[in-house]
Formats: sequence, C-alpha cells, structure tokens
Amino acid sequence: MSRIARFCALCGRRLTERRISGRARPYCAACQQPVYFDPKVAVVVFIEKGDSVLLIRRAVDPGKGLWALPAGFVDHDEAPEAAAVRETLEETGLNVRIEKLLAVYPKRDQGLADIIIAYSAKALSGAAQAGDDAAEVGWFTRDDLPPLVFYPSITLTNLWRAGALEL
Repeated sequence: MSRIARFCALCGRRLTERRISGRARPYCAACQQPVYFDPKVAVVVFIEKGDSVLLIRRAVDPGKGLWALPAGFVDHDEAPEAAAVRETLEETGLNVRIEKLLAVYPKRDQGLADIIIAYSAKALSGAAQAGDDAAEVGWFTRDDLPPLVFYPSITLTNLWRAGALEL
C-alpha cells in the first residue's frame, strides 16, 4: 500500500517536502504542518481445538484464495484485544476469549498492516462459519495445512506444527 499525500488535509493546498526529524516528509507551507503517517495495526488470532487450528480462506486481496489465521485491523478507538475478539467473530462466527499475547510482528510481506499483534484465544460459543472477508473457515491438523499467506500466519502455524508454540 502506498501512502502518498499530495494535499493538506487541513487547508487543501498542495504539499511540498521538507526534512523533519531526520527524514523527508510531506509538508504544508501554508499551515506549517508536516504530515506523519501512523502505522496500520492489525491483530491475528490463533485458535486451537484438539489437534486442529482454525484458518480462514481469504475472499479478498491481498491473498485472495489462500488461507490465514483470523485477523483484521484495530480501529482507532479500540483495544487490540477487543479488535481480536471482534475480528474473530466477524470472520468465523465464533465468540472467543483472548488467552495470551503470542508475539508482535513488523511488516514482512505484502499484507496491509505495519504492526501485527498475535494472540491465542479459546472459542467460547458460536459455530465456525465464513463471514466478512472470509470465503471459508476450516479446522486443520498439523499434517494437512493448506497454502498459507501472510508472515504471522505462516510463522505461527510453523511454530505450532513444530510443537514450539506456547499457547
């Protein structure tokens, strides 16, 4: 995703570029304000049931048609744990309880998030069914994982597969 600002959000004038805080940034000479881009924060949720992990098949790009852990963006006014619960319900139909913070990942692929917070969760209620931007949901064992997309999903499932993921 490219983050290009051409016009000032405050006054609408064309932005220039100025070196601020050690790097070139978009700058409005009229408002005397630099433009700072906030990172996009996402959450990813690892749900295990017996010997299986819950995955969703993505219905949209990036990664359309491939499988990933349930995930989504954190809204500006919500805690990451609340976003993880909300996104899991939206994508899978499952109500979950967050159990543990697993990891925090930087952007390492073509996903849209800059920072990804990974949690383990326990399913409390609901029936696993595709919703939101998921085309399918499925439970997969260590030996039958489908083609995965996104660094956090690949990394977490590889750790789980090796018995090295502490849930």
